[in-house]
Amino acid sequence: MSRPNVLVIDAGLGNIGSVLAALQRQDCLAERLGTPTTSQSSCDYTHVILPGVGSFAAGMQALRDSGWEGWIKEVWFEMNRPFLGICLGMQLLASEGTEGSSENSSVAGLDLIPGRVDRLNADPDLVLPHVGWNALHWHTPSGALSQGLPEGGDMYFVHSYTFQPRDPSHRLAFSDYGQQFTAVVGRDSFYGVQFHPEKSQRLGRCLLENFLALPAC
Repeated sequence: MSRPNVLVIDAGLGNIGSVLAALQRQDCLAERLGTPTTSQSSCDYTHVILPGVGSFAAGMQALRDSGWEGWIKEVWFEMNRPFLGICLGMQLLASEGTEGSSENSSVAGLDLIPGRVDRLNADPDLVLPHVGWNALHWHTPSGALSQGLPEGGDMYFVHSYTFQPRDPSHRLAFSDYGQQFTAVVGRDSFYGVQFHPEKSQRLGRCLLENFLALPAC
């Protein structure tokens, strides 16, 4: 079986170096691209990862300006191959988000996993952003991404906003920081994680390994 060939999207949203370093520890090929490849060349890739930090509005603007928005929603979506959004990359899969938008409004997202991204309603005594290690609880312990991961294993989070999927079945795992919040989403071949697997040591490596084991149709 050939090794996975991973495209890491670099839309200027940061966190690229640590993701590439994590992929070097996996049995895969990985390439970083700043602009979309052609439809024909896209067939060379088996998996796509979208890392990111920053605001929802700035993230979507960066995807539009670089051409990645159309490529993700049209080319990669039609190929039905595995896609993983990390941190902001997960949130951008939503239908809309409020971070970075004008008051009482929202910004349209990729709308690949219907839902909305809003600010955490954390306890007033808890600091935002939420930074640190938190337990991960799976709704589907036997799911493809959760293989080999213990219930309640800690992952590393840095965020102030949370993804609220419209369909509860798209919420694969949750964590807690003054409130329960979505930690993993999934719909068809598109997945997202709110935490940073590339910074989550052994359990993060296990999750990346599970993602890379997903078949490319």
